[in-house]
Amino acid sequence: MLKDWESQRFETAVERLGLDDVVACALRCAHRTISVEMPLQRDDGSMVILSGYRVQHSQALGPGKGGFRYHPSVTLNDVSALARLMTWKTSLHRLPFGGAKGGVAIDPASFTPRELRDVTRSYILGILPVIGPEVDVLAPDVGTGPTTMGWALQAAADAGKADPRIVTGKPVVLGGSQFRAAATGVGVAHITTQALETLGGSVQGTRVAIEGFGSVGLWTALELEERGAIVVGVSDITGAVHADSIEVSGLAKWVDEGNPLTAYPDADPWEGSVLTVPTDVAIPAALEGTVTGTVAEGMTARLVVEGANGPVTPDAESIFASRGVPIVPDVVANGGGVISSYFEWVQNQRRASWTERKERGRVLARLDKTWARLDDVPPQSWRTVALDTAILRVVEALVASGNLVQPSDSDFGTASNPDET
Repeated sequence: MLKDWESQRFETAVERLGLDDVVACALRCAHRTISVEMPLQRDDGSMVILSGYRVQHSQALGPGKGGFRYHPSVTLNDVSALARLMTWKTSLHRLPFGGAKGGVAIDPASFTPRELRDVTRSYILGILPVIGPEVDVLAPDVGTGPTTMGWALQAAADAGKADPRIVTGKPVVLGGSQFRAAATGVGVAHITTQALETLGGSVQGTRVAIEGFGSVGLWTALELEERGAIVVGVSDITGAVHADSIEVSGLAKWVDEGNPLTAYPDADPWEGSVLTVPTDVAIPAALEGTVTGTVAEGMTARLVVEGANGPVTPDAESIFASRGVPIVPDVVANGGGVISSYFEWVQNQRRASWTERKERGRVLARLDKTWARLDDVPPQSWRTVALDTAILRVVEALVASGNLVQPSDSDFGTASNPDET
């Protein structure tokens, strides 16, 4: 379970950084946790009660920021862990946001569009009193997308909170960013390129296997192909395929036409995790916890890039470490999405609209600044340095705001100007 190994990594960081119990508690605990119960009348007339959550982990650096997902595996524990990961991600990329996450425990594929719209409306109305552009800004995640964000925006407007800044990742016509849909995947491809160059290699001719062919995996594959990489394996919920070289645009068209990915005529089916396809780079870009020790044992990649949140379990990480295989952690690799969300929020603040090219340039420039902090770091320390950097910035903000006060921080009993004593 994600919460278990996310907590393990956090507690290890606390010990490594020598943080005292008060500081650790302030970082560990969520600022606010919301649970909502939502009755839904289905199209067949039956009634179900659905459970939804929103966890606002930290607002030390600004309003909470994070997506909400529709997936059967949604639990409060995992949403809490994901919210904390968002805090570290926004901190690492120097964004004026804290971390938050939400979700509803449903399989969206088994609900009609009308039902999903009503679920979204109920969820938004349930959490509306404690969200907003200066409190907690929502975004898409697994099982949700621009359409869902449009429904969320309208639900808030109907309840008297008509503000486009309350949601990012919304349709362009409603004030959404022109680059947001591609941002996470393009960012993963960009960081992959940077990591390969840091390791002395090049993206040109590098073989890549990608787990997940949704909004992240698809754009990662397209961007890497454009940069000269060779995509040799792809998977989605239906299974996996592999080939010496997969034409990503052709596969995307095949899937868009309603065909199963595993039936793609120009590739062969692959049993098991697609990340075990012989490859140079493995990119898990689906769900958390998919790269287990068993999967890692069968992988040949010399670089792992976490496109999803928390995909590599600790036992898998130990295996990679023993082989000298570096991992680009999620808080670094998939930061393009939240960076783009920040720029969408900024555009909404200004009532402005940027071109896709302009925003793409700004997102990649921000990712470059983040990578510069890791470029001279031993690859096996990438996760450690990224996490430590993010945590210490949050601690600095908590101290600066007075939410953490230590004796040495107090001005009581001293004069700001020695001439006034």
